[in-house]
Amino acid sequence: MQASGFNPMRGDTGKKKDNTEHQYHLRYNAPASVWHDAIPLGNGKLGAMAYGHIGIERIQLNDDSLWYGTVMDRNNASLKENLQTIRRLILSGNIHQAEELIMQHMAGTPNCMRHYSTLGTLNLALNRHLPFMMGWTPDSSGAEAYRSDLDLMTGILTITHTQEGVQYLREMFVSHDFNILCYRLTASVPGAIQLDVMLNRVPISDTVVPDDRRPGRKIGGSWGTLFADSIRTADDQTLMMQGHDADVAFASAARVICDGKLHNPKTQLMARGCSEVIIYLASSTSNRTDDLCGDVMQLLDTAQKEGYNAIRAAHVNDFSSLMNRCSLYLGPAPDETTDVRLAKATAGERDPSLAALYFQFGRYLLVSGSRQGSSAMNLQGIWNADFMPMWDSKYTININLQMNYWPVEACNLSELHLPLMDLLKKMQQQGRKTAAEMYGMRGMVCHHNTDYYGDCAPQDWYMAAMPWVTGSAWLGLHVWEHYLYSGDENLLREMYPVLKDMALFYEDFLLDVDGKLLTCPSVSPENRYLLPDGSDTPICAGPAMDNQILREFFRACIQISRLLHTDADLIAVWQDIVDRLPQDQIGLQGQLLEWDREYQELTPGMSHVSHLYGCYPGSSINWRDTPALMQAVSKSLAIRKEHGGGKEHWPLAWFINLHARLLDREKVDQEIHQMIAHSTVRNFLNATFVFQIDGNLGATSGIAECLLQSHIAIHLLPALPLSWREGSVKGLRARGGCEVDIIWRKGRLTKASITPHRDGQISVVGEMLTVECDGASVTPDKTDLGFSFASKRGKIYQLRPSPANLDHDQGSVC
Repeated sequence: MQASGFNPMRGDTGKKKDNTEHQYHLRYNAPASVWHDAIPLGNGKLGAMAYGHIGIERIQLNDDSLWYGTVMDRNNASLKENLQTIRRLILSGNIHQAEELIMQHMAGTPNCMRHYSTLGTLNLALNRHLPFMMGWTPDSSGAEAYRSDLDLMTGILTITHTQEGVQYLREMFVSHDFNILCYRLTASVPGAIQLDVMLNRVPISDTVVPDDRRPGRKIGGSWGTLFADSIRTADDQTLMMQGHDADVAFASAARVICDGKLHNPKTQLMARGCSEVIIYLASSTSNRTDDLCGDVMQLLDTAQKEGYNAIRAAHVNDFSSLMNRCSLYLGPAPDETTDVRLAKATAGERDPSLAALYFQFGRYLLVSGSRQGSSAMNLQGIWNADFMPMWDSKYTININLQMNYWPVEACNLSELHLPLMDLLKKMQQQGRKTAAEMYGMRGMVCHHNTDYYGDCAPQDWYMAAMPWVTGSAWLGLHVWEHYLYSGDENLLREMYPVLKDMALFYEDFLLDVDGKLLTCPSVSPENRYLLPDGSDTPICAGPAMDNQILREFFRACIQISRLLHTDADLIAVWQDIVDRLPQDQIGLQGQLLEWDREYQELTPGMSHVSHLYGCYPGSSINWRDTPALMQAVSKSLAIRKEHGGGKEHWPLAWFINLHARLLDREKVDQEIHQMIAHSTVRNFLNATFVFQIDGNLGATSGIAECLLQSHIAIHLLPALPLSWREGSVKGLRARGGCEVDIIWRKGRLTKASITPHRDGQISVVGEMLTVECDGASVTPDKTDLGFSFASKRGKIYQLRPSPANLDHDQGSVC
């Protein structure tokens, strides 16, 4: 019997639903007052942040290929002749002398690569007099019955309000099929819409202050230096904006279609006496085409010819086909707006269904921000309002870029991993130059950042990150993970040359010291330890993270070589590297050591837990093969937390994943609640300090890890949070190509369905379950971990506990 009011499959049956049949909505009774509270929309290439105002609206825009400037050569060739000296100084303990040479000869020149930029804004004003005077701010004065609803399953934002007896309805979405932003405004009274449409590209500030020249009025930050070359109408329906960010040219245009009169005063477009206004917006940059204006106009012409309803239907089909693959249900959601629910969570109230909404929002961000043919998601996905964003909004590869893509495979969005593969191909070309010119070595290398162009030279004058060279291998492991889930041998073959180039560099770079192979110079991102004289440094040789990553990387290369029947002669070389990398060590407190010996850390509450990579996202440290090291991982996390680490944002997301691998149901329960209640703004974005999308996506991955793990075998509900007493999840993916649905009651598994996408043996962790397929019993074999059974591609295997086990309330089946 199910608990009263509990429907385990409501909201995740996979059938098409209208907006009333699922609970994955972000709903509000007021528009956003600041940028990071706005609603993100996107198709991977074109991004929008909609404040949701109805009087004067600002829709901030991004093009994923709009970066400031083009390819640079920042390689510092003087490193080659100084590398051996730097290594000798490090190994002899003369760290500060080594640091001086590293800063002089290893730093890129210039020290910083290209940064992401913003496209501008689409500004709309409904029934307003002189709406865009200097200092205007978004405004919704006079609105009644305001409702905003983002349907996460369709990617459509709907806003309704009433004013002076007229009901207004607006819809907005970004179409992947047509690569265009679509906006429609309708009114219940004929001729009630007077809409002003303007494009602009100026710095955005959400600060509002009293206007001392107009007593009683307020002024905002919407005026400033223009960052465009031209903003004027291209024809009587189309407003075009063009400009340059250094050598990168861009164009964006809005096409306005209405059933009233459309005026063209050159500076803007003005729709008057309308019942319906439709706007299509497109963008292009010289990073993608030579004919920017032609490209944009063609997109607009195609959209206008196709029509709004057809584009909308295609968008819903495309977007929902990805979103419907996987969903999490944790009980009915209260009939409250999202911001009210978040406020209650912040006050301490537990709302499991809010975690299900957060999980689906993470998948929504992936579908909106990373599509085939788009750029990989940077530090902000594709959503950035600044001309000089924090940390340049580029790709930081000592955790953040990787974290963006942690959820894609387990959350059934495997093809959204492909933009990262495309970035790796760019990095291969640049990384070869960096390896040859800076190190005099074969293959390719990247340091702790890259950009749209695949720049691989060292970034920043920041000693705790700049010299690190192991991020290449970490990214390379994403290729292997994609294969483990998808079985896509064609992509594996396509990416193998990139992995081989990475391996060649490490073959040359690793330094033989007393029979061990060390990375030198290196750091444990981005931590520092104390030297005997009391000073601090990050510089070291062979930190734990490097050894863990390279062990897993070279083991993957060996397996790939065998799968593809290529480079058999390299297998022995790579195995020798695996064997000679230093092993993990346990310190005096029972913690996993971060460096080659037990140093005192400068900041024991450090956010990065780099030395725990082998537990997650790696798998070489696990409860089956290395139980002592797993205990050391647990102790390391406890020490970090004791000193203030892992409290919020992306570090907390990493802690959730690690504690899930540690099978700690209590801690993941606390940390998921903490993430939602204290590291999100009203739209769920990880933006309480500065917006970084990796916090959202890392936590989404952590939720999936609580429900299903497959790095050893299929493990159902391995770390089910204690407060998630009843629920279901549909469409999670496991390594080996299986799709998994799970239902649980009172914290215990009641049913699981496994659908393999390849023939083979399925191994399951835990107590013996009954297995059925097509109504017939399947006899499983008992194993050391649990049990296994033979499976056929496309068949559905139903797993259930025996009635006796089902009646006991003992937690998960691990």
